[in-house]
Amino acid sequence: MNVTVYLSSRTNINPAFKNATEELAKGLGRMRATLVYGGSNAGQMHVLAAVAKASGAKVTGVIPEVFRHLADPVVDRMIYTKDLGERKSVLRELGDVYVALPGGVGTLDEVMSTLAEMTVRRDYGKKILLVNVDGVFDMLAGQLDKFVELDLADRKAVGTVEVVSSAEECIERLKQLT
Repeated sequence: MNVTVYLSSRTNINPAFKNATEELAKGLGRMRATLVYGGSNAGQMHVLAAVAKASGAKVTGVIPEVFRHLADPVVDRMIYTKDLGERKSVLRELGDVYVALPGGVGTLDEVMSTLAEMTVRRDYGKKILLVNVDGVFDMLAGQLDKFVELDLADRKAVGTVEVVSSAEECIERLKQLT
């Protein structure tokens, strides 16, 4: 199973977010999954890749050429793209399922781009799992529900998004999806 993970590249973040990154990485390793992620050696991205690989996962990084100097050396396979838009496309194409850990604008963009692409293609066979540590995705989940309530979004599309409360719950859900 290829699990595309969207997350922060920052280092100085909430310890609960760091813990979720490590727990998800260990779980992916135990599952012998292939981690697909943004390919950076920065912050939580590197932690995710290093722990996942050490725990038994294969690791594929996808990084824009402009960030080649930030390419994470722990990956088994690195894919270089021309820009962030192409990177998002490759991350989506490679994923069998998508997981969002706490992150900022880039993470939100990746989640919403994935959901938008699934909506346009009417391809509702894959899931987006939001790891909702400390309620970081509460407002997003509420906004998606509001879009459905107001008939601004397709219920099937929004139904591909599932909120899980922890990395451990995310791993259990991933196991159900295999």
